[in-house]
Amino acid sequence: MFKKLPIANAITLANLACGLLGISRAVNPETAHWAFYLMILAAVLDFFDGWVARLLGQEGPLGQQLDSLADLVSFGVVPGLIWKTLMETKGYCPPTGFCINSYIWMLIPLASAYRLARFNVESGGVSYFIGIPTPLTGLALGSFALIGLQLETGTSFLNIGPLPFLDFPQAFFDHVYLWLYMPLLASFFMISDYPMLSLKFNQVDGVDSWRWIFLAGSVLLVPILGAAALFGMYIWFVLASFIAFRGKSNTAES
Repeated sequence: MFKKLPIANAITLANLACGLLGISRAVNPETAHWAFYLMILAAVLDFFDGWVARLLGQEGPLGQQLDSLADLVSFGVVPGLIWKTLMETKGYCPPTGFCINSYIWMLIPLASAYRLARFNVESGGVSYFIGIPTPLTGLALGSFALIGLQLETGTSFLNIGPLPFLDFPQAFFDHVYLWLYMPLLASFFMISDYPMLSLKFNQVDGVDSWRWIFLAGSVLLVPILGAAALFGMYIWFVLASFIAFRGKSNTAES
């Protein structure tokens, strides 16, 4: 009976709904944290829609297209708008005239759109990713921008870290080049051809040990970094992937 109901697509649409709700909250520095929470919920739904689709045999091109559209909004547009809100709150652009800082946030949804479209038209193996996945990039950038907003406004959105020496200094977050170049680098890694770890075990690529190492390291980062753990996982993901796939070919999933 359940196989006849479009349950997987409904979960994907719920992911998209989280993104749409997040847009209205991301443009306001006082509610941007709710946009981030909606991104986390969207990530949970993004995981379960694929799992449910495989369980019920509901995989198909429609679900694939819906999933890409939902991911574009939830993990491309929403973190981009959070980034835009931070740039405006920090006053990095004058109220009149052209300023590149006012548009740098657009790289995040644009790179997300390109990556997701490439995934829909290209076929490859199923062993690992090509480039950094859109959800991980969006969550990492969204959490990092939210920490910057917290330090700028003095509002306690999230606990930055339980250990005082790991708290980010205000001076670190005041460098305009940090906010200018980070979306550029993140967008580059999203659409790059670098092989990146997936969490599909028992593959023939010979890097299952690094999948376990990445998971173990990610678990350790949560109690150490607090709210910064997502961005820490992003950096750890890149490093672990580069080490795991050094010298290997990049025939992979996107």
